[in-house]
Amino acid sequence: MDISDKISRLEQVISSRQDWLFRFAYMRIGNRADAEDVVQNTFLKVFQSLGRLASTDELDLYLLQSVSNACKDYFRGKPLRTVALTEAEQIAGNDPDSAIHDEYLRIARLLDSLPPEQSEVIRLKCYDGLTFKDIAFMEGIPEATAKSRYRYGIMNIQSKLKVKS
Repeated sequence: MDISDKISRLEQVISSRQDWLFRFAYMRIGNRADAEDVVQNTFLKVFQSLGRLASTDELDLYLLQSVSNACKDYFRGKPLRTVALTEAEQIAGNDPDSAIHDEYLRIARLLDSLPPEQSEVIRLKCYDGLTFKDIAFMEGIPEATAKSRYRYGIMNIQSKLKVKS
């Protein structure tokens, strides 16, 4: 596959997956502008390294892994700032993306109460629609570990929801 074919393939993937990747980043970062920056920077880096990519067959997964890593880097580069839920709710009221922000808050509250390994597997499986095989590849773990983290995470969520009712 020559470079023009790779560019064409990348353009196809970007046009079909840009919104999905933005949502992926937003659900991890919680800020529209920063999520857009993460996704655009990832596209730029992938485009710059396109000549070195051996194959574009798994470009979707490669882009998702790149955005995931960029989200992790985003938090490494910034000091953590805790925002009170009331402040986050006020921000959402002024935000044109309030529906997605409300969804982010509901899910973040629940997933933040889980161990990070479980919450990430649940995000990847339920929110991003990945298979356990793809999750295992992205996280660098055996597929069985991805399945068990998912199962224990769901059990933890169910027990937390039972306590609230």
